[in-house]
Amino acid sequence: MCKYVFDFSDIDKLRGYFRSQLNPNSSSDRIYFPPEIGEGYLSYYKISPEVFLLVNNYKANTDIEYIRRPIDEKDIILHFRKYALDHQIEEDQIISTYSDSYTPGNMRCMDARQGEQVFITKGAEVRSTMIVLKSSYTKAYFMKSNDMAEKVDKYIRYSHQHIHKFYLSYKQSNLFDQIVQPDLDRIENYLYYIARGIRLLETFWKDVLRWETESNPFNVNSAQVGNIYKVSNYLKENLHEPFVGVDQLATMAHMSRTNFFNMFKEIHDQTPLEFFNNKKLESSYNMIFGEGLSIKEVMDALNYSNSSKFKKAFFNKFDIYPDINI
Repeated sequence: MCKYVFDFSDIDKLRGYFRSQLNPNSSSDRIYFPPEIGEGYLSYYKISPEVFLLVNNYKANTDIEYIRRPIDEKDIILHFRKYALDHQIEEDQIISTYSDSYTPGNMRCMDARQGEQVFITKGAEVRSTMIVLKSSYTKAYFMKSNDMAEKVDKYIRYSHQHIHKFYLSYKQSNLFDQIVQPDLDRIENYLYYIARGIRLLETFWKDVLRWETESNPFNVNSAQVGNIYKVSNYLKENLHEPFVGVDQLATMAHMSRTNFFNMFKEIHDQTPLEFFNNKKLESSYNMIFGEGLSIKEVMDALNYSNSSKFKKAFFNKFDIYPDINI
């Protein structure tokens, strides 16, 4: 087992520590694991001197133990992730162990004065983004508004009490994917991650301000959220088949039609049919411009029957016609 002991008091020291442990010859933003430890990388960015963005994207090739030591400052840690952990809350720290159970993605809000011990087992795939807000960053807001400070404190308490329930919104999930698994065809640089990190941080502040009055994320049925994502994954894997209908999808999710439809739209920001059609068009785009397939081959593969309707829908989505000859 590999063991790492650190804290979040200084992002430069943290970056230097993991670089010395994993890839001392590297000078890039990404710190790659040696093959015997893992496949993938860690990244550390400064959004500002008081706001840090951390990215984990790797598969563990051995058992790993992380010990994050508590610090005296009341820094806030936002942990967005799409892998599962089983947690035990103790008085002075959180004990977290990797789990192979399904998760659609969730977020924890933690106080850096509480430490954490994390066990990552061999074979685990870790995808997460952490945003650390230094107390010097939040202090200005809290001094202006005691109500905001109380809201954040309550948010942290609820996040721990419902540590398995809070799920990523549609916008958070998209930003998470862009940060952790970016499109390699795009230019990746410091500003790319900083911009998305700031937008992800904005979603947190908006949630803090609205969750008590509009929607409480901690009251969401996490099992149903998981079932929604299983259904959306089913749709993505069966783009070549006709759309099966909302009733059948709701049955697959073990939910009523109305509850399924409303929750699906809340999570994906589109109806099941819109989601299915958009994924088909995205797949057709990749097949035409990425793989060089003809329109006929794409229509056959994705079960399109009307070329005129297909071309029109393609143009409406991408503002370009699939101009490869049949």
